[in-house]
Amino acid sequence: MSTLLEHTRAAHEECERLERAVVADFRGNEAVTHKDRLAQNHRVNRMLDEQVVKTKRLRSVYEDADAVRKEEIAALGGGSNVFSAFYDRLKETRDYHKSYPGFHATTAEDFLAPFKADEAIEFSGEEASGRYLDLHGMHHKFQNSAFGRPVDYIVYIAEELTNFSAMPRDKKFSKAYAEYLTELLEYLQAFHRRTKPLVFPETMLKKAEDEFNEQWSAGVIQGWEDRGVPKAAAVSGDGIIDLEVFNSTDELDTLGPESIKDALGKMGLKQGGTDEQRRDRLWSTRGKALDEVDKKHFAKGAAPAKEAGEAERREEAAKGVARLEGLVERLLEQLTAVLDATKGNVEKKATLSLAELEAEAEEDDDFVEEEEEEEEEIYNPLKLPLGWDGKPIPYWLYKLHGLNLEFTCEICGNYSYWGRRAYEKHFKEFRHQHGMRCLKIPNTRAFAEVTTISEALELHKALESKKEGQWERVTDEEYEDADGNVYNKKTYEDLRKQGLI
Repeated sequence: MSTLLEHTRAAHEECERLERAVVADFRGNEAVTHKDRLAQNHRVNRMLDEQVVKTKRLRSVYEDADAVRKEEIAALGGGSNVFSAFYDRLKETRDYHKSYPGFHATTAEDFLAPFKADEAIEFSGEEASGRYLDLHGMHHKFQNSAFGRPVDYIVYIAEELTNFSAMPRDKKFSKAYAEYLTELLEYLQAFHRRTKPLVFPETMLKKAEDEFNEQWSAGVIQGWEDRGVPKAAAVSGDGIIDLEVFNSTDELDTLGPESIKDALGKMGLKQGGTDEQRRDRLWSTRGKALDEVDKKHFAKGAAPAKEAGEAERREEAAKGVARLEGLVERLLEQLTAVLDATKGNVEKKATLSLAELEAEAEEDDDFVEEEEEEEEEIYNPLKLPLGWDGKPIPYWLYKLHGLNLEFTCEICGNYSYWGRRAYEKHFKEFRHQHGMRCLKIPNTRAFAEVTTISEALELHKALESKKEGQWERVTDEEYEDADGNVYNKKTYEDLRKQGLI
């Protein structure tokens, strides 16, 4: 039937089928691996998108802007001749089924089949099915642009990616920097949609933009407190040198090149050139307001605006750059876990061989995400050590191994060892050996069971005085000649060099 009411009923039925399918998918299909969970989220997302489309259509039907629904409901009543209206509708129904013989209503299985089929999700090899970010293109663009610098990939994702405040202001107003931020934002949005289809980034970014507009109006955004327009009052701010107290450039040299460079930066002036050029540039501002200084001395984007229109244009450009930076930071906050995993993956790949990299790529299909559930608190009032299963070991085993006995070693920095076995083993470990080296004492068998510094020093002094346990290679190593005569090493070497043996 092609009536509006029939279409409305079918839409309600399909919405209910989709709701039940979403619940059944989450309850019946437990996603264990990363790929299974990703496919499940995309299946559910497709169902929700279809439900939104049908819900919007139902809403327009109930609004009934063209009054078609109202007319159809009135026609069902039939007016004064109810039976005539009933038989007309019955005849219409029979004619419809004669025109479409063998046509049956769509079953729930046939309706949901397109949504249950898994669709291929495109990821690059570096992204590993959405486990890591692939920022090699952005890294290449960063280190080959005027606003960036040559750095390794791990340094880029660990430091440069989110450190916008460290970049000089004059480099942020370039077209290349705006294109870089736009491309980075688009990639992060696309990655977010592919890996978290049930989390809508548009809503989050809309909220971030509203917060940004409030903070921009208040002038509290880090690095953009002046909203991109330097004020003339900045000359008398903290850290600005009062040039009136100096009578010549020679007296200004007494401040040192670093102080002069710092003052230039706070005034928005260029900081390049030699020490003399920077000194002369600062000296040229003596007795002038900031808006009276020649614009050629200012860094790009730092010169004060002399016209109202220029100030508005500069503020608008600065707002656009700061907005892109804020949106990128907000998306990276949502992808913090993925970004941390990317850093670890890059560091790990740098230490693996080709065979190990290929073996790890084969294991990606079996990757199981760690459940972010709170671990059950273990009842352990006796503070027993944990076994291989993460549970406290039995108390009888604890007593059998003597783990209730504490041994303290002063040479190890008063470190405590629990149990005789751990205590005896620690004499050959790095901590104890390092302590002995600091005392300039050889870690030999003679010092076994010695744990205090005073005892170790006394024993070492006694052994040195008695020369016990000492063996001199030159005098104690013996050699035998062809005649059977035995000499120590020194004598043997002397005779051999003289040709006597």
